[in-house]
Formats: sequence, C-alpha cells, structure tokens
Amino acid sequence: MNRTVHQRGWLALLLAGAVMVALPAAAVADETPIDPALPTPTVPVGANCGSDSSPAWATVSSPPPAGMTVSIGVPRPTVNGVTYQGVVHAWDVDGSQAADGSASGLPVSFQSVYVPLPLADGHTYGWHASTYDGTAYSNPTAPCYFRLDGNPPPTPVVTNPDFPPAGSPGTPTKAAGQPTTFSFSSTGDPLPAGCTEAGTPDCQASGLDHFEYAFDQQPGIGAARVPVDAEGKGSVTVALSWGVHTLYVVGADAAGNRSQSPAAYTFTVPWQLPPPVLPTLDLTAPATAGRAAQLAVSGQLSAAPYPSGEVVHVVKSDLAHPAGMALPDASLSSDGTFSITDVPQVGGANTYTVTYPGDSTHQTVNASATVQVSRSATAVSVTTNAPSYAYGATAKVTAHLGTTYNGRTLAVYAQPYGGKKALVTTGTVDSHGNLAVTYKLTRKTTFTAAFAGDYRYAPNTAFSTASAYAKVSESLSGYYGSTHYGSLLYRVYHHTAKAKLNATVTPDKAGQCVRFQTQRYYGGAWHTQSTSSCHTLSTTSAGYATLSLTNAVTSKFRMRAEYVHSSKDTGNLSTWGAWQYFTVRQ
Repeated sequence: MNRTVHQRGWLALLLAGAVMVALPAAAVADETPIDPALPTPTVPVGANCGSDSSPAWATVSSPPPAGMTVSIGVPRPTVNGVTYQGVVHAWDVDGSQAADGSASGLPVSFQSVYVPLPLADGHTYGWHASTYDGTAYSNPTAPCYFRLDGNPPPTPVVTNPDFPPAGSPGTPTKAAGQPTTFSFSSTGDPLPAGCTEAGTPDCQASGLDHFEYAFDQQPGIGAARVPVDAEGKGSVTVALSWGVHTLYVVGADAAGNRSQSPAAYTFTVPWQLPPPVLPTLDLTAPATAGRAAQLAVSGQLSAAPYPSGEVVHVVKSDLAHPAGMALPDASLSSDGTFSITDVPQVGGANTYTVTYPGDSTHQTVNASATVQVSRSATAVSVTTNAPSYAYGATAKVTAHLGTTYNGRTLAVYAQPYGGKKALVTTGTVDSHGNLAVTYKLTRKTTFTAAFAGDYRYAPNTAFSTASAYAKVSESLSGYYGSTHYGSLLYRVYHHTAKAKLNATVTPDKAGQCVRFQTQRYYGGAWHTQSTSSCHTLSTTSAGYATLSLTNAVTSKFRMRAEYVHSSKDTGNLSTWGAWQYFTVRQ
C-alpha cells in the first residue's frame, strides 16, 4: 500500500521530478573542474540533512520511489547572461550505487533537484550540492546524510487496572472523576524486509519514539503524546467523566511513521461505585526500637468518613509468639486515623498486623508493619586444637557461646578450600558454653560458629581457618630384590639399572611442582647428593625422578619427594614424603 512520505522538520523525499538540464557526462561523474569563485549552494533549514555519524530520518513510500528530490539555493541564478545550474550528487552509503541530478537556475530562493537514485527501506544515503556554470563547478556543500524507514510500528497494546475493556469479565473499580492510569506497550519498530538484525548494513530502523492518543476520536495532527521508555512502554493518568469511552492509541517512530491502525480500548466509567468500598490501609512504624521501650504505630484508612465507635484489631508476632498474640483494639477516628502503643519485651522482628473488620460502606482490610527491636550482643568464637594438620588428620573444633537469654544452641559449619560450606553439627553448648566436634581435614578449611539469636540476644557468627598439608605417596621401581638393614626395608638394584622414585600428590595438584632429594650413606651419616629443580606434576598429579647407579656398587641410598605449593595453590601446605631406601649390588 502506498503511503504519503513524512519527515520530521525537513523536506520530504518526493517522486515528482524537476526541470532537468543535461551536463557533460565526464563532468557529472567527477564534478570537475572546480572554480572556487562560483557560489556554493545553500541547504535550507529543515532539509534532509544529518551528519554521517547522526543521519536524519525520513519515511519512504511503499514501493520505494525511483529517485529523490532535494531543495537547494543557488544565489543569483543568472550572472552576466550565464545561467547557473544546481547540481546534486547522491549515493548509497553501502557503496552500491550513486547518481547525479541538476536543475536550471530560476529566479527563486530555492530550486528542486531530482536525482534518479533508487531508494530502499533501511538504507543510508548521502548527498551534496554544487553550482555549475556550464564549464566548472563550485566547491560542494558539506555532505548531508539521511536514513529511510518505511515500516510503521505495530498497533500498541492498551491495559488499564480500573476499567475492564467492554465485553470482558470484571467490573470497574473506580468511578467518574477518579484518576486512572492507562498503560501502553509495543513490540518496537519492525526491521526492513529481509533483515534479521538491527544496525547491520542496510538494515536500519528509526525505533519507536512515542505514543499518540485521543479519547473518543482517532488521534490526528497535534494529538497528545506519551514518551516511550527503554522497554517500549508508556502511560497516561487521567480522570474521566461517566459514560462509555474509547481510547485510541498509535505508535510513532523517529522517522514519523505511525501505526497503520490505532488500538481501540472501549470501556465504561460508572457514575459511582456500588458499596461497600475497599479502603487502603497505610501503617507508619519506626524501622527500629529499643527492647522494653515504648513504641508507636500509626495508621490511616482511606475512604473516610468512618462511623463513630469503630476500632481496628491488632495482632503482634515475634520470636516468642510466631503465631501471633492479640493486643488491645485501637479506636478509629472518623477520618480513618488510629494509633497503637506497645512495649516489646522480645527482641528481633516484631510484626504488627492491623485489621479493620469493615462496616456497611467499607470492606475488610488489613496491613502489617515490622519493627526491628534491639537485642544485646553476645560473644561467639571457634577454635581448632592446632593451626595445621597432616592430610586426612582429624581436627578438634571447639565453638564457644557467651551469655544469652533462652537460646544455648550453636551451629558449626566447615568450608574446605574450593568447596561448599556444609553443616557439621548443631547442638546445645555445655555448662562452659562450649560445643566440640571433630572434622577430618584434606585441605585448608574455614570453620564457622553461628548463633541464631534468642529473645534478647542478637545473632552472631565467628570464623577460624586451619591449614592442611598435602599427602605425598612414594614408591621405588626398577629393583630386582629386597633386603633389610636393621628394621629398615631396602630395595636392591643391579648397578646397571636406574633407580626410579615415583611420587603422587593428594589431593590432585596437576600442574603444580614436586622436587626430589637424594642422599648417600657414608662415614656413618647420610649426605645429600642432589635436590632437583621443580618437576611439573602430570594430569594424574604424579611425577618421578631417576638415579644412575653405574658407580654405586655396595652403596646405600635414600630418596624422597617434596610437594612445593605455588601461589596458585592456597588449599594445602608444602609436604615431604617419607624416605625410600635402596642399595646397589654388582
């Protein structure tokens, strides 16, 4: 369907042509030579002229036109018998096409120049103008850029909480003269045909800009507007007279396209609502209060006046009364106000629930307010019987709780390095305030002792961290026998073999470092022969070292491996493995 082309504040792109004057083909192609003395045309205010970084938006008919017409001004169109021509060069920014157009100078302020450049929805175009005297061109105007958007936004969706649309279930909750809010929403501005992603070359859309609305007539020129937020929504609050009304709403994009058909929301505004009315109940209470100190909670019921002698019922819930306990009723003033006083004896959250039971013109309503009542602080600590442990060793963890009122329970949690926090135990502390538990460590572990609080003492937590060594498991390979020297087991190697010490580190330390140390026994003592540099542990957290035994017949040796943690491993401490003994024979 063809549509009239619109623009916001600048000249429309037209299908109509202008008087064409032929130019030399070569000159049109490159717009040379340039005569700086020739006057440069002017671009009227409001023309389709934006910058390359911020092109102007224009609508476009469907199907798109085969050309464009722009308006330029050529001062003194005829000088000394020479008639100037307005020349326009236009191009598609994607580089796919370009075209030129010109028109003879006329004794008017501005002249229209038609350029036979086919236009396409979603594309960006640029153009500039020059003056041509038959032999040379003026310096061109600064380039103008514009984008085309020919797709109208979809019909908006209209909702209202107070007046259900005609033909739907429900009844109005407000009457004539009461303010109500209509909400508008839209799925946005459609992309040009064939486009799947906004902003890609030749796939531009101007975007939903605002909603236009009118009551009981379709919105026309000068219709009221509502801005659109980032989610494609807007709203308007009005108070209406009684009767049947229809709200018409259209969406408009930045290029000036409007929804092809408006949303029509038809509803009825009653003269008055049938009784009883549902009032609102607002409570005002302090956020915090001191235990055993008086506090006040005030309230306001809407839809006054209220009959004399009415009261509101009050129920308070706290740690000692989770199901609630009744407080004295509070008298209700005719204007709907009331006040409650209380002296809370239990700390923590004190929730006051107020209920108005209703009367002949008001429905039942209730509301709640919570006051955090202060509680005293108590000491909580957690300790271990050692700062660090061997891999898999058992730590004794002792949690301590100070003075409390009626709660003597602690919870102890453990969180190994890299793992999740888990409950170890929950229990009542002994007469000294202690709760002891054991825990097997395989890596650095943080222990937490938590007191949930009681009626008069606030919750508290404490933390303690214990370290764990890694475990280094070792074995020799390549030997052909075994023997004992005293109580020590020695592996026996042939002098032509190589002793190999295999080491595995637990937990998994793949990519970390292990080094090996070799000692030889002579002169009644062990002497270090070598300590290797870092050997990177394999993906199975294993490594090995070998020792040549060619010149070591009758000698005694021992080897061991050390896991050396780096800054990347904060879960375990460095650890030496046990000595592995061997001797060499001919």
